[in-house]
Amino acid sequence: MLSGRRYRLELTAEQAEQCEKFADVCRSVWNTGLEQRREYRRRGAWMNYAPQCKELAQAKCVHEWLKAAPSHILQQTLKDLDGRAGTTARSRSGGGPRPAGPPHFASPTPSRSLWSGWAASGGE
Repeated sequence: MLSGRRYRLELTAEQAEQCEKFADVCRSVWNTGLEQRREYRRRGAWMNYAPQCKELAQAKCVHEWLKAAPSHILQQTLKDLDGRAGTTARSRSGGGPRPAGPPHFASPTPSRSLWSGWAASGGE
């Protein structure tokens, strides 16, 4: 049996301020990464974790505010974005590999939906 424990994290004012700085930088990296991906998709290209990580390393040399957070936190933000963007895109398009198992049948066409016979059968 698995058991878990809960701990309350009590930060000092200085630690809380540092955590807020980290969160602000991570939020900015997330938003910038998402915008980059959208722009690449508009052009018909694809952008994912690996090239964005390389660009992040170069950007840290140029932009001082990116140095406020450790690299591994920013890289994890891009990794989380990669996972989130991938699942969202797959769930919208229905794409991605299907699991092995019984056959999957096509959804009904718009002209003959599952609900078309509901009123005719008197099941209101």
